Amino acid sequence: MTDQTEVDLRAMLEEIQAEVAERALPHFDHADARRIGSAAAALAERDQLPVVVAVSRGTQRVFHAAFAGTTAEHDDWVRRKINTTMRHEIPSLEFVLRQQLSGHAPEWLDQREFAIAGGAVPIVVDGITVGAIAISGLVGSIREDHDLAMQALRAARTHP
Repeated sequence: MTDQTEVDLRAMLEEIQAEVAERALPHFDHADARRIGSAAAALAERDQLPVVVAVSRGTQRVFHAAFAGTTAEHDDWVRRKINTTMRHEIPSLEFVLRQQLSGHAPEWLDQREFAIAGGAVPIVVDGITVGAIAISGLVGSIREDHDLAMQALRAARTHP
């Protein structure tokens, strides 16, 4: 890894970690999950994005939407991204960045169940991870899925 790449990865990691307050909600129920998912779906529809959107509350998938250009493989990616986020209680992109900066992939990780890919963001209430939003389908950069998930969380927070 070049020094510049490591600097870029560390800067991105700091940005992702700085979003922690934006992932916290005062409560999170089924209606909140649908509102967050609907915000992501509205953004995807507006911009005609080929994505799958999923929102979980605990282990239950409460919201799911798939747009043109996606396949069942994207459904599996959001499932595995959510598993990574719920297991580690951090955004899946933060997990990716930590792995890249460490220089080695976790050998214990079952890639059939967990994804080392950005796009899932934990939803936190009173310091406890209670759910997640995940996006799959954007391939322009390492963080596009993550950024759409955060944009949806921000939109849902400002329009309850």
